[in-house]
Formats: sequence, structure tokens, C-alpha cells
Amino acid sequence: MSVATISRSDLVQKARQAPVARFALFGALAAGLGGIILVLGLLSRNPERTWWAYHVNFVFWVGLAQGMVVFAATQKLAKGHWSGVIIRFAEAGAAFTTVALLLFIGLIIGRQYIFTWIHEPRPEIGWWLTSKWFFVRNGAILAFLSWLSWRFVRHDTGPDVREVSGGEKVVRTEDAPRISREAAFLILAYAFGYSLLGYDLIMSLSTKWVSNLFGAFYFMGSFLAGLMMLAILSILLRRTMGLADIYTSRQQHDLGKLCFGFSVFWAYLMWSQFLVIWYGNLPEETYFIFYRLTGAWRPVGIAVFLMVFVIPFIGLLGAKPKLLTLTMVGFALVSLLGLWLERYLEVVPAINDGQGPVIGITEVGVTLFFAGLFLLSWGFFAGRYPIISPRLAADALEREQH
Repeated sequence: MSVATISRSDLVQKARQAPVARFALFGALAAGLGGIILVLGLLSRNPERTWWAYHVNFVFWVGLAQGMVVFAATQKLAKGHWSGVIIRFAEAGAAFTTVALLLFIGLIIGRQYIFTWIHEPRPEIGWWLTSKWFFVRNGAILAFLSWLSWRFVRHDTGPDVREVSGGEKVVRTEDAPRISREAAFLILAYAFGYSLLGYDLIMSLSTKWVSNLFGAFYFMGSFLAGLMMLAILSILLRRTMGLADIYTSRQQHDLGKLCFGFSVFWAYLMWSQFLVIWYGNLPEETYFIFYRLTGAWRPVGIAVFLMVFVIPFIGLLGAKPKLLTLTMVGFALVSLLGLWLERYLEVVPAINDGQGPVIGITEVGVTLFFAGLFLLSWGFFAGRYPIISPRLAADALEREQH
């Protein structure tokens, strides 16, 4: 079947073929195994390490899922027709934003082990870091962004639901102005909300360290993680759903270029943040950087730089690595692992009382728990909404022919 012979009815059939059972099986296995390790860790005599791993994974997976939905919003706002085939893969991240609200309760329960300012109040900040206002504020941000995400996704998927379930053919531009407005609101709320989450959930752990750029560094890193996860999902689903003639090499190349570009942008933000701290040379700022680049933490810091920037930059510089399944998936996995290590490097040194890095069964188990919940939530979305948009995919394929 060539691009020219793919009909609208073929796309409608593809929209019903999401491997929901497979996602549910792998998600349940990962969440179950990871959940056992998580519970055993929390019930042990020293539960703090489990809570640290919980917090690392919370800021990583919540940002990744929200970043995927924001990618879909950017495509709507920029009228990026090329992404019409894979846009539902990204919008499925909205399901995990709801799960995040439940996982946020875990941060409230384990707050004594995670947030250093609870034991060492910081009067110079005053009312901003008080437990009640802190958790109400951040819970409200997560809830508001989840609501915005679902509102955007439901309106965007509405026409496809009618076409797939009732056979009603809809045009690509149906309700386009409203969807574009909601995409704009979501993008702005993401930039503002996740800047605050970066300040509160990560930067506040380090006493007296302040970086005005850190909020942007966090939400753009999360956006990069969302892109890398989307690249992996697109390639895997192309095979399992038989999308070889729909998700074409041209579209994969476009997505690969985005992954490459935002890897470079991540390095730019990191350097911008480092340069100001280095030039200012103020002890209350430099300790955060140098503690993570010297001594026991130095290998982790070097690994983050290599895995998030150097390896993807060199590997994805050419066109062929973006087009080959093995290399694209490989570099995306390396980047995701590097971004997870970045979250670990940002969180744990601030709260582990000067200990070095320890990554073992506890960290792997908690990561499996969060990854399993992500797969389950993605499968939940795919089972209730068309995972391929017939109208958007048809438009993308038609434009590719020209």
C-alpha cells in the first residue's frame, strides 16, 4: 500500500488498532513489580532513600507527560500539518497528568523526607515556603494544567470520535480557531506553571541557591523528554500498528530534527545558567554547581552532559541516524536516561546529607512503578480515543504527496 492508495476508511480502521492490551500488560507488570519495591522501601527502617527516588521520578515523569501534550499544542498553534499522524500519541500524555494528581499526594505524605526547608525554615523567603501554601499552590498548578490539557485534547479529538464511531466524515479545520486558542493557553500555562514547579519542587531543596533561569531549564528539559518519548512511541507503534505507509521516513526525519534541535537548546540553557554563576562567583550560587561537578557526584554530572547533549548531538547530526529505527530509538533512550539522571542530580544531592550517589534496586523499582503507570495511562487513553486522527493524517499524507 503506497501513500497514494491510503483511503480515509483505511485511516479510520487504523485508529481502532491501538495495542491497548499490550500497553496494559507491560504497564501492569512494571507498576506491580515497582510498586512492591516501593512499598517495601517505604516500610523499611530507612525509607528516606525510597522517598528521594519517588520525588526524582515524580518531577521526571510528570514533566515528560505534560511536555508531550504541549508538543501537540505547539503543532496546533504553528499549524504543523506533518505531525497529523502522530499527534494523538502525544496527546495521550494527558491521561498521566490526572495520575500525577494522585501521585502528588505521595509528596505530601513523604514531605518530611523530601523538603529540607521543613526542618530548616528559611525566614528570608517568608510565607512562600510554608507547608500549607506550598502544597496547595503546587497541587493547584498540576490540577489546572491537567484540566487545560484535557480540555484541549477533548476538543481536538471530538471530530475524530464522531468519525470513527459513527462514520461521519469531518474536515480538518473543524473547530480550528477554538482549538488554537486552547493550545495557546496551554502553552503559556505550561511555561509559567512548570517554571513555578521547577522552583518549588527542585530549587527550593537547595538552601539559599537561586537561579532565575532554572524554571525555564526545567520545563524545556521536560519538553525534550516528551519529544524523545514521542519518537520512541512513534517508531514502536509504526511496527505494531502497521503504520509504515502512514508514519513515513519524512515525518520521522522531522521529529528527529526536533529532538536534535532541542538537545542543542538544552545545552544552551545549561551553559547560560552556568556562565552567569561562574562569572558572578558568589558562594551561595557556585556551591550548587561545583558540588555536582566534583568529588563523588562528578561522574553523574559528566554522564548527564554526555547523554543529554554530546551523544544525541553527534549521533543525530546526520539524516541517516534519524531515519534508522535502531539508531533513533537508541539515541532517544540515551537522552531519556540522561534526563532522568539530571533530575536525580538536581534533587538527591540537596537532601541526602552529603552522601554520594547510590543507584540500585530502590531507584530502579520506583522508576518501574512510574513507567508502568505511564504505560497504563497511555493505554487508557488509546482505548477510549482514536489513536490516529483520520482527518489530520489524511491531510498530512496529502501534503506529503505534493
